[in-house]
Amino acid sequence: MTITQIIGLIVVLGLAIFCGFLIVKNSKKNDLVKWLLLFIFVAIAFTWIFECGTYQNTEYYSIGMNQLGLTNIPYLFYNAIQFTTDKICFLLALGAFYGVLSKCESYKKLVSNLASKLKGKEIITVLVTSLLFTVLASILNQTFIALTFVPFVISVLLAMKLDKITAFSATFGSILLGLIGATYGGESVLFFNQFLGTAVTTAILYRLIVLVVGFILYNFFTILHVKKVIKDKKVNDLEDDPFKVEKVDKKVKAWPVVVMLVILFVFLTLSYISWEDNFGITIFNSFHTWLTELHIGDVYPFQLILGSFAGAFGTYTDLVLNSTGLFNAVAVILIITILISLISRVKFNDFITGVGEGCKKMILPVALFVGSYFLMSITYSNPYVPAINNMMFKNITTFNPFLTSLSAIISNVFSQYFALVAITVGQFFVGTYASSVNIIHTIFTTMYGFTTMVLPTSGLLLIGLSYLNIEYKSWVKYIWIFAVAMLVILLVLFTVMTYI
Repeated sequence: MTITQIIGLIVVLGLAIFCGFLIVKNSKKNDLVKWLLLFIFVAIAFTWIFECGTYQNTEYYSIGMNQLGLTNIPYLFYNAIQFTTDKICFLLALGAFYGVLSKCESYKKLVSNLASKLKGKEIITVLVTSLLFTVLASILNQTFIALTFVPFVISVLLAMKLDKITAFSATFGSILLGLIGATYGGESVLFFNQFLGTAVTTAILYRLIVLVVGFILYNFFTILHVKKVIKDKKVNDLEDDPFKVEKVDKKVKAWPVVVMLVILFVFLTLSYISWEDNFGITIFNSFHTWLTELHIGDVYPFQLILGSFAGAFGTYTDLVLNSTGLFNAVAVILIITILISLISRVKFNDFITGVGEGCKKMILPVALFVGSYFLMSITYSNPYVPAINNMMFKNITTFNPFLTSLSAIISNVFSQYFALVAITVGQFFVGTYASSVNIIHTIFTTMYGFTTMVLPTSGLLLIGLSYLNIEYKSWVKYIWIFAVAMLVILLVLFTVMTYI
């Protein structure tokens, strides 16, 4: 070990001890920020310990040491913003949307009426909600689309006197669960297939098994928790709802808002499921071609009205993969926001106030999400993960599912952008162990979802916890038994797939 590596190791231990002390000393204040900073400091320090490297198919090539310094930080932020631009816009648009909705009497009426009607049916409500978000996350090619109705559902659940952990578990937690068993959707499967040349049907049966088993196990613990909450009639976490609404007693019609929400749900769901690629359904592409080719003389009205980025349903994937990402969703959400405000006769000043307040409430979730990609930018600009992987597999000639699982976890800890994982180490595994592609695919996609659900380096997890003002240790206390059980189940599955 060189002097530089020794210094790096000392820095890692020092920063870990320092951040750990801060977390323990005052965990309730800026809890999520401290956890994220801990991993960021460790990631930076690792650049002083491990060399950078890259794989060309199955061959590893050393790039040498490339320590990060203070002047690298602005560049890392630039990378983080570049990777998250469409998602930042989406979160802010979502904040504006619910900021305006919270000013609408009809929306308040809808939330209060639903909460009243579902009172006494807490368990079935939570199960149906969890199922909906799990399935959406598993099939949507952009996971963030599933967040569109999370604030609405959370407001209803908290109005039913359920606690915020239950509300988180049924919404954000279920979305994260859907990533563990991603079938036809999710950035995990999409990116892995894109960069490694595998198909969406690769190992899909195994991922479906993971999804079903995970859903049953996850909601077993959720039901136990909900039963405890129901017995405790003193639970009241309404104050932790960023977009809480007061109960409306006067006669107000809720159906206009319902219609707009249904339209939004249908449009976004149709837009972000890969109909042709996954299911061979071409009707949406054909309709889009027909619509955009309608013309009056040399004028194509629908091309002009919709704009050049309006694609067919199912073709909106990710900005980095040369498409429009979430920007089309942002446009639709903003249009629906304006329509709802007009239908509900929201005053212009209230509209502007709602937009401003809504965006303000999303600042912390946005900042933490960008922070998670700042962490990713470290390993993006300083690829030491391949070097670690090379140390692990240098003398391994036969496929080992346990070491591969460990490599997948390490890779995903420092990168919530799954495409980067596929690029840095994925090609090594697929090339070296070509006969084990199914198990490799299953390991990396499920472990991506697992780390996303459990570790505080996950952008989605940080968004959810900060949104409901939940400490990370509270989430760990709630999820740890499921996490251990799920990890054991996954390792058993990997063993069966490899050796039986």
